Amino acid sequence: MIYDCFHAPLMQDLNFSATREYLVAAPSGAWAASTISGCNTRKYHGLMVAPQAFADGDNYVLLSSLDETIIYENNTHPLYFHYYAGATPQAQPNLVAFAANPLPQWWYQIQDNTILKELLMDKNGALMIRYTHLAGTTPLRLQLRPMLAFRNMHCLTHANTVADIQVNRVSKGIGMKLYEGYSKLFMQTTDGKFQPEGYWYFNIEYPREQDRGYEFREDLYSPGFFDMTLSPGKTVVFSAGFQVQSMSVIRKRFSQLHNTVARPYTLKEHLLQAAEQFIANGKVKAGYYWFNSWGRDACISLPGLTLATGKTHLFKEIMNSYTTQIRKGLLPNNGYCDNALYNTADASLWLIWALQQYAERTHSWKEIWHEYGQILTDMLSAYRDGTLYNIHMDADRLIIAGTTNTALTWMDAIVHGSPVTPRNGKAVEINALWYNAVCFCLKVAFYAKDASFTDTWESYPEEIAQSFANAFWSNEKRYLADCVFADNKDWSVRPNQLFAVSLPFSPLSPSQRRDVINRIRMDLLTTRGLRTLAPSDPSYIASYTGDQVSRDRAYHQGTVWPWLLGHFTEALLKTDGPVALPFLEKIYDGFTYALDEYCLNTIAEIFDGDFPHTARGAVAQAWSVAELLRMGELISGFKYKPSVNITIHHQHETSLTWTQPETNT
Repeated sequence: MIYDCFHAPLMQDLNFSATREYLVAAPSGAWAASTISGCNTRKYHGLMVAPQAFADGDNYVLLSSLDETIIYENNTHPLYFHYYAGATPQAQPNLVAFAANPLPQWWYQIQDNTILKELLMDKNGALMIRYTHLAGTTPLRLQLRPMLAFRNMHCLTHANTVADIQVNRVSKGIGMKLYEGYSKLFMQTTDGKFQPEGYWYFNIEYPREQDRGYEFREDLYSPGFFDMTLSPGKTVVFSAGFQVQSMSVIRKRFSQLHNTVARPYTLKEHLLQAAEQFIANGKVKAGYYWFNSWGRDACISLPGLTLATGKTHLFKEIMNSYTTQIRKGLLPNNGYCDNALYNTADASLWLIWALQQYAERTHSWKEIWHEYGQILTDMLSAYRDGTLYNIHMDADRLIIAGTTNTALTWMDAIVHGSPVTPRNGKAVEINALWYNAVCFCLKVAFYAKDASFTDTWESYPEEIAQSFANAFWSNEKRYLADCVFADNKDWSVRPNQLFAVSLPFSPLSPSQRRDVINRIRMDLLTTRGLRTLAPSDPSYIASYTGDQVSRDRAYHQGTVWPWLLGHFTEALLKTDGPVALPFLEKIYDGFTYALDEYCLNTIAEIFDGDFPHTARGAVAQAWSVAELLRMGELISGFKYKPSVNITIHHQHETSLTWTQPETNT
């Protein structure tokens, strides 16, 4: 973050404090999130949003908020506010400062009393909030009112007679479970007593959902409130979780956990901490809040989240959980086991790229083939021979995928049953990934001395490369077509052609690579990533706003995606060499400002195509963070990076040519 702390003028301006969010996530998959004003503006906000034992794999909002009130000299001072139907909220006047490092902290001022509130979660997803009376000479009375939802994160709840509002007393608190199938939520405090006062609070609104065209009004149930004394210099702690806590040691435990959280200073340190939020329960969570585990996103993110963070051991643990889901050569697009959907033409090819990154990092080429060779062979064979969704190799050895009503690439938005960006046929990045996958498999098979595989596939790279150039390259336009269907070529300038340059094995000549990068740099590059369509295109949409249909139409029609910068960096360093470093460093360093713009200390999913490139979409996205980590690593490590060209001969010999990266002359 640029700012260590936000003070009263900003905190009391809801245009600022109600549009910046914080996120605290646990390895268990639970999270706490809201705006830094303390007011929930999304249905996904809540203090305990956790997985439950339902088949959908979603998180559930259990504890929506904790409404705090200070009573001092017989005057009541609410420390909270909500948006209600027909009412314009006022910012909390007692909130004088907020800081997000190393954990969310709020400072409140009531006359000569200063109260500090701090929030954290342990690895199991137990929430702890500590209140400290920092300054003042008179004890204060603190009331904490839990507001319960017990609902799927995508839905809203309303007052009903089905909810089980029975309060179960436990040591220092209560346990509640509004509906069958949920875990019981235990809420406890170190001090004071719980006062029952069950009540439904009606018509609480979430303005961000209203902006997005969704239902935005719900009712929340409160069973009562915790009432306690907060003496000068003393602390009280509130906890919420699925196990009864020992409140006699909770203060010490809070301090111990607080001391284990390192304060980030540099952009890299912020990204490293943000990366931890996306690995939960052995899988990669694609983004917060509404994305679960997606195959494509996981494979693209995995090198950045594990290899670039020094957690190499996690790579194979997570990779192996995904390879068990492969069916007919395809990795699921989203979902898991019985709920898996396989409507993707590139997820399997990105899985091969991820393994390639691991092999190059660990020099384990032979070991990779021994462990994953059969999986890799089956995937390539499925693409060659044909699999689901019309994915198959054509006579020219390029991959065809999809039909007119499917969207199998990462540009997958569909409106009213039709793809917004139709790309059925031969998509440029699918075939760049295909070429890279075949070359990589030949390389590791050669190291493992698997002559059967190399005999079968050795002729493919040269033929694919030739067909690739014939199908996609234009000597006149000097860039690659985005998609080819029969005799029709889509010459929209999109970033998908980038991968024909950035991937370790490229089917293009050096001059073609330079021309492609020059086109991308001229038409698509911004300070926040690459546009998905050139602004000169009549279909370009400058801003990602409005209801779901409007947003889906803009999703890949100009919207900027930061995850593409990892591959842009790789490609530019290949074509321009060290001369590109200052330019790339400036883009990378510019993301320091993005840490303050949307959800603090992390990177959003997307940004508007036009300046000022406002952050949009998911507030924190795995591949945004992962690929920026890879970008930083590429920049810092680029002194001399040889490129490996592998040629398979009929004699089953491999020639390795080590060359310096090309530079413009």
